[in-house]
Amino acid sequence: MKQTSKMTAIAGTCVLALGLAACSGGAGDTASSAAAEAPAADGTAITYVVPTSWAGVPALKTAVEEFNAANDITVTLQAVPDENYNSVVGSRLAGGTDIDIFAGSYTLFDVPNVMVDLSGEDFTSRMPKASIDSITFSDGKIYSYPSPTPGASFGVFYNKKVFEAAKITTPTTLDELTAAMKSLKDSGVAPLYLAGKDGWTLLQHRNATNPLMNLSGDTIGKLNSNSIRWDAIPELKDQYTALAQWAENGYLNDNVLTATYEESLQNLVDGKAGMIINGTWVIGALADLNESAKDTIGFFPLPTKDGKTMLGVSGADGLHIAKSSANIDAAKKFLAFLSSKEIAQKFMDGAPGISNFTDVTVPDSTPVAMKEVSEAIANGETTLAIDKVSLVPAPETDLIAAYQQLVAGKMSADEFLTAEAEGMIASGKAAGIEGF
Repeated sequence: MKQTSKMTAIAGTCVLALGLAACSGGAGDTASSAAAEAPAADGTAITYVVPTSWAGVPALKTAVEEFNAANDITVTLQAVPDENYNSVVGSRLAGGTDIDIFAGSYTLFDVPNVMVDLSGEDFTSRMPKASIDSITFSDGKIYSYPSPTPGASFGVFYNKKVFEAAKITTPTTLDELTAAMKSLKDSGVAPLYLAGKDGWTLLQHRNATNPLMNLSGDTIGKLNSNSIRWDAIPELKDQYTALAQWAENGYLNDNVLTATYEESLQNLVDGKAGMIINGTWVIGALADLNESAKDTIGFFPLPTKDGKTMLGVSGADGLHIAKSSANIDAAKKFLAFLSSKEIAQKFMDGAPGISNFTDVTVPDSTPVAMKEVSEAIANGETTLAIDKVSLVPAPETDLIAAYQQLVAGKMSADEFLTAEAEGMIASGKAAGIEGF
């Protein structure tokens, strides 16, 4: 794999409301637990605060239960709604109580003062460089254990049978992709199915598009210093111009503003849609809907005008230990267990993705789409996902609203990019980032 982007600071763990929300097996919106509320007699209690979308992941719940059964330590998962997670964690850290383990972007915290330095732990010996980079802070230290959750990438997932019926080969340029959409529409299926109701799914187009900016060099570095605007990047203008044209030509599903994430998956599996744009977590979800999806759903990177591609990879999700915790050693023991080869392999088996550990492998029975993702990563250019290396927190609510306007035909590509540029500049100023 070619690595073209070096980590200088981290903008996030897995996109909380945008990524693992898709993996959830369902959890309430109020604090909940996957373990007993009180520790065993004479035991140590560990509070692990997680976004609601993580709390229902079966592999996590099982791992907590296994750890609690084998140790004189009780780990309690406390779920906080994704949209409130960052503010709740910040408040609890400020209070200095009732939080031992948490996730979240380095950029959200005064890292050295609220997180335990974990640079001396030995998990890095099992990680490839890109994954180590993704949990390394700007001071060169590591304040995170790697989550066992496999990494993700982003691109186009398509129904191979639908493509074959319409006599379409895998597009390698934007023009070929647009031509494929016309053929799909003529064949009676929705060419590209977007779930506009669940705004986070629209941002997966952004996750697939943003890495393309680094085809021209270290563009994200220029954005981080505010020496270039988002609406001045040719690769982005190409993609949003194409998206606006697809909307205008009727190449999106008719119910684009009311469609849900689940509906997008179902329509793709059923052959009523040709493509969706999302993250690799959909691979397992599609197979759960229909076993045949393991063989009939494929993947290709979002193409550019000239056929060059660059995939963004999420790297490892970071799990932090609060410096104010009274149980740091116990927290380390749990996180070491959670990132162990055995547990990480169970996470991989349950939801195949991009391994963040050299001793954890994609299962032989993995769906075709995951194999094609791996091939694309091995054969092409990659970069850490842009929101991972951006110093500026993305104004997600405003971006979702702009996406909804764009796909509804009420906003042009230029207007979208101007809104994104202005929003990122405002976010950089609000965060007090140098240069803004």
